[in-house]
Formats: sequence, C-alpha cells, structure tokens
Amino acid sequence: GVGGAGGGGDSLADKLLARSYQTLIINAAQSEPLICKDWAALAHYGQCVLDGAKLLTDAFGLKKCFIAVREEFAPQLPDLPAAARKVGVIVARLPDIYPLGYEKVLVREVLGIAPDSPAAQTVLVVNAETLRNLAWAVLRKHAVTNKLITVAGAVAKPISLSVPIGTPFTECLALAGGATSAQFAVFHNGALAGEAVDPAQSWVTATTLGYVVLPATHSVITAAQAADVMSQRLVERRHAFTANVMTGRTQAMSAAYALYDLTSYRRARHVFQGVSASDVRSDLLNIVPVGRARSFQPCVAVGEQVRRGQVIATQAEGQIARHASVDGIVERATADGVALRRVRMDGSV
Repeated sequence: GVGGAGGGGDSLADKLLARSYQTLIINAAQSEPLICKDWAALAHYGQCVLDGAKLLTDAFGLKKCFIAVREEFAPQLPDLPAAARKVGVIVARLPDIYPLGYEKVLVREVLGIAPDSPAAQTVLVVNAETLRNLAWAVLRKHAVTNKLITVAGAVAKPISLSVPIGTPFTECLALAGGATSAQFAVFHNGALAGEAVDPAQSWVTATTLGYVVLPATHSVITAAQAADVMSQRLVERRHAFTANVMTGRTQAMSAAYALYDLTSYRRARHVFQGVSASDVRSDLLNIVPVGRARSFQPCVAVGEQVRRGQVIATQAEGQIARHASVDGIVERATADGVALRRVRMDGSV
C-alpha cells in the first residue's frame, strides 16, 4: 500500500475508504517557509501527479478535481495549466498565506466552503507527491524508494532533492553545499511546524518534507532561552501566531517569514537534483517508522541481502509497505527501523 508523503504518513487506502467523496484537491500548496518539495513534485513529476489524480477520479467517480498551487510557485510551472486541462483538472492559484497546506484551510480557500460543513466532508485532499507515488506504484509497478525534500536556510545552495529514503541528513546537507555557519541547528520539516533534530542522527523518512538549517545564534533557537524583554515579547508573538494557526486563521506568508526571521534566506526554487541509489555516498541508510501509523514490522532478518524495491517492513497492520531504497545487507531489523549497509550489484560493500 501507499502511505502519505505530505507529513502525516497515513495509509492512503484508509483515507480513501473512510467516506464517500465527490471532489479531489491535489495539495501542492506548500506553505512551510523555505520548503519547496511540492514545487519539485509538479516541476519534475507533474504528469505522474496528474496520472495519480486521474486514477482516483476514475476509480471513485469523483466529479471535480483541483490542483492547489500558491502564487509563489505558479510562475515556475508554465506547463501545468495545459497539462491539467488535458485530464480535466482545474488549477487553483491561491494567495501566499500560512498555513495554506493544512487540509481544512485548503478546502476553504479552494472551494469557498466552511471546513466543518457537510459539503467539506465530501472533499478528498491528497498531497501531490503521494499521487506521484500512487501512479508509480499502480501504473509503472515501481516501489516507492525515493523522497522529495528541500534543504534550505543557512546553506550554500538551497536545493530540492529526490533522495533514497533512509539517506542521512549529512549527505543531504553536503548536496546543498554545506552549512554557512560553523555552529547550526537543524529543523526537520521546517522551522515553524517542524522540530529540531540531531544532525548526526537524522535520516530522510517517507514523510520528510525537508530540512531548514539555521545558525546557532538565530532567534528561533535563542529567543526562548533569553531573559531580555525583546526576546520575551518575540516569543509571545510567535506563540500568538501559532495559536491563531491552530484555530484555522491565516496570515500572509511574508508575515510568517518576518516573524521567524527567515526573510533573508533564499528559496530553493529552480534548483533540483535527483539522487539515485547508485549515487548515494553513505554506507549506512536507516528506514524508520513514520506518521501516526507507527507500528513497524520488519520482514527481513539481520545479515539478509536485499535488493532495492524489496519490501523490508510494513506499517498500519500491513497496509503500508516500506521498501529497501538501495541494494544492501540488513544490519538491524527492529520495531525502531531497518538499517541497510549499502552494497554494489556485485555484492561488494
């Protein structure tokens, strides 16, 4: 089965069977500051995204399909409107507001209906990358082994990447030219909605949106510990911003960037690199449980040699398959994940 790639990681099958739907919204309205992986999904895999949407509309008899894109990204997707028209998909260009990527906010902005209304219950929202993965799995019979992510912030070359799941953050950082500060912090899935992680112990997961790197002196890191009045007021303003977000209120993206001191950092738009399994330099990859369906059952044993695309574990009572993203030898297989020592096709390490 296919799991969500937008952050939640839930089984797509569970979502599809939860209730009856009439409308599909393709969620490509990435609103976490500096993260651009949904732009990459449309710019480099746009037809796959549309193919995945057509699979759902045909299978479930959906009456309408929209693809939600923020104004920031629309100019970089000149071929999207024509490609969408060919398969009956309506492009919804939406304002640059935060948190537009949240499902309830997206339904309101695209359709103009209250997110808790009966009409909203008939709207299916699926992330663009998830639809790409669906098309790969169903139409091309390809296992989902790569993840779209962005590495941005205090890096030499902000970039969106397609990397094998399990790739260590350190390799992703190197692909972004390295950090521009000797001392830095790393936020998995963004500085606003994400969480700080240990750079040496973080691997790309099936729900990684990206990494935002910030200098150790950045206010996102220092304000909460500072005792001065200015810092305390900044923390209060950020808490108020978060509280508004949780109630479904939106604000301009520029306000989010300014409040969290992110305005000076370059976006990763226009820069993309695909990294194949053979291009990975790291010897060890870690495929770990993600999302709310965190139950993780390995189906391989330590010492076993596996091939890229082979099922190595399942989640959600078997509804989501996790595949080996490289050829390798299993070094660990527990409820906490599967570690693969990468090997070449001839069996050498």
